[in-house]
Amino acid sequence: MIGAILHGLWRKPVSSLAPRRSAYRIFTPWFDREVRADELNAVLGPLSTQMLEEQDASWATVRDALIVPATRRVKPRRAGATVVTLLLDQSGSMRGQPMALAAAAIMCAVRLLTTRGVGVEVLGFTTASWRGGRPRRLWKRLLQPARPGRLCELLHILYRDTDEISPDLAEGVVRAMLRPDLPKENIDGEALLWAADRLLARDAARRILVVISDGSPVDDSSQQANGPLFLDVHLREVIAAIAVDGRIELAALGVGHDVSGWYPRSSKINSPADLQKGLTDFLTELIAAGET
Repeated sequence: MIGAILHGLWRKPVSSLAPRRSAYRIFTPWFDREVRADELNAVLGPLSTQMLEEQDASWATVRDALIVPATRRVKPRRAGATVVTLLLDQSGSMRGQPMALAAAAIMCAVRLLTTRGVGVEVLGFTTASWRGGRPRRLWKRLLQPARPGRLCELLHILYRDTDEISPDLAEGVVRAMLRPDLPKENIDGEALLWAADRLLARDAARRILVVISDGSPVDDSSQQANGPLFLDVHLREVIAAIAVDGRIELAALGVGHDVSGWYPRSSKINSPADLQKGLTDFLTELIAAGET
């Protein structure tokens, strides 16, 4: 096993959209995980009684918030002509009420879009541990070589596949999204590449990727070892690469945070309480803009 891990050291992101001249690299991808919502117990373990109670409270917040706001209509269209990916930042600052309100907003957005023939995928991104986890421990065992690259273990979650036809997210899926132990660090650039590659695999006339985030990429281990702007520079490179490629319409919704410094096409929600209406209105405007 150690030999396989060592063989995987210092890799570039594997993606058709990865910026070719980027200095960004990964110390090891060996510990990265991509799972479905119902597989999170295998990665994080079962929830404690206290965490189950916190999850129940968040689910109650979601139920209370599930009132679909009035929006301008999205015209019905040929099924599969447009595909939207909602990419949710599940960093530590989103824990609790912000995540509950984001989940409610996503449920409303899925319902809004699927009933009008728009394919919808829902993805989340975080890390499997705090402070670098196993990649950082391995780096220390190897005497901490300089500028090692990304030093954490990614956790990417598939909550809803585009092929699903139900207009509603199952309660179990939403509860998984609300796990109190899920939000940790956020590596936005690699999450964007992952979501974009999945979108490009779809046969669709329009592909729209919407990031829902409350801040910039953060992972203390990676930034301390590579410089404070290591993750930020990579995110900007990926955003630029997607724009140059031109096959995906990229936008972002900032939750209590202005993300226009990264995403030219963006909107801001001033508080988590505004997220539900803000997301559905924003999606309606995005889709309508492409039809004029």
